[in-house]
Amino acid sequence: MKLINYPVIGHPGGTVVSRHSANFFSPFIPLSDFSFNFTGPNYFSPLHRNKKKKKKNKNHQSPPSVSLHRVSALVEDGCLHRLCYALRHCLHLIRKVMELESNTTGRGGGGGRGMSKSTKKVLLIVNCILLSLGSACGPLVLRLYFLKGGKGVWISAGLETAGWPFVLVALLASYLYRRRANGPGPEPTKVSFITWRLFLASAVLGLLTGLDDYLYASGVSYLPVSTSSLIIASQLAFTAVFAFLLVKQKFTAFSVNAVFLLCLGAGVLAMHASGDKPANETKGQYFLGFFMTVGAAVLYGFVLPAIELTYSKARQNVTYTLVMEMQMVMSLFATLFNVVGMIFHHEIQTMPKEASEFELGKVGYCMVLIATALVWQCFFVGAVGVVSCGSSLLSGVLIATFLPVTEILAVFIYHEPFGAEKAIALVLSIWGFISYFYGEYKHTKKSTHTAE
Repeated sequence: MKLINYPVIGHPGGTVVSRHSANFFSPFIPLSDFSFNFTGPNYFSPLHRNKKKKKKNKNHQSPPSVSLHRVSALVEDGCLHRLCYALRHCLHLIRKVMELESNTTGRGGGGGRGMSKSTKKVLLIVNCILLSLGSACGPLVLRLYFLKGGKGVWISAGLETAGWPFVLVALLASYLYRRRANGPGPEPTKVSFITWRLFLASAVLGLLTGLDDYLYASGVSYLPVSTSSLIIASQLAFTAVFAFLLVKQKFTAFSVNAVFLLCLGAGVLAMHASGDKPANETKGQYFLGFFMTVGAAVLYGFVLPAIELTYSKARQNVTYTLVMEMQMVMSLFATLFNVVGMIFHHEIQTMPKEASEFELGKVGYCMVLIATALVWQCFFVGAVGVVSCGSSLLSGVLIATFLPVTEILAVFIYHEPFGAEKAIALVLSIWGFISYFYGEYKHTKKSTHTAE
């Protein structure tokens, strides 16, 4: 088990030494397991370990000291490093799967049988992990931006899909592997599998996702994390309705019960919506955030089945490489949608001033923006991956399932109120989660006995 050094913001030359090994399944390490050393060589000690100390300028003002508490501690004490580490390993595994596909799809990569059952199982697990990370941590990091002085709604919305270059890196690595494996031959290696028809469909879905990001970011800017997360749980109902209309999703008694319970939980919260209104907000702002979050739930409830419908109408084998290409196009157009909003609302020009006034300092401001892009890219890659390997309904159920994690983290990290209505909604959400997966377990068991 090796020691890992991380820079501590607000303490020049400080490092945090973790006694844990950096593994994928523990991206967040308890603060009790850190030992602090504030005698490092300079502000970014891990990056300048071998450099000499520079003379301290008397007029230089060191960054403001930031207390190592709650979410600030997660951002400062190497949280971004662990997110990068987790994302790197997930992208590495995804690249390996795409390389495995290339061995079964021929030289050009366009033929073959697509994803096998074993490949789908592996990808489903990987995408569930990505979706869990994004669902649980995404709202917390996004809310941190607004709590510490951020005001750019279009900026935060654009960051939700701004991590698409990480997918491009995985696709580029997959292409280089295919080209090297195929070697010279009369048939060149395909650079991309996506057709113009799928490209246009992905672009439209990306614009809808960009609008959904703006609605969600606007809601989070006004609502507590626990409230906005519970409202997003109602997305499952809209996902179920659109899945039935668009892709003829089959329902069982257990899945219907799960949808009903999860939506009932969101309804209980809505009955007492103004009870946890922040003190510095008007009732009009609170309800504006409430209804914009509901709008985001409705819109994304449509987007997930629409993605599944696009896969079914693809007229070609839907390999995971194709899925990642479509996801990258969607994220790209969603980001462009919000960049246009940033330009028209002059939010780009105000970013330097916003960074200087940010409570965590300029470095903390940049780290929050980067962490937001990384975490939400995990969410979107996971959501689209679960749709391709499972179904849009399963993706919606998983998003609603990780609601309790966000609820508990928001209460402990941001000290948000947790009244009786939230407790009831939490119990109903857990009940719905258990109901859905118990139904899936019985269905799988029955199918196995029938096959035998």
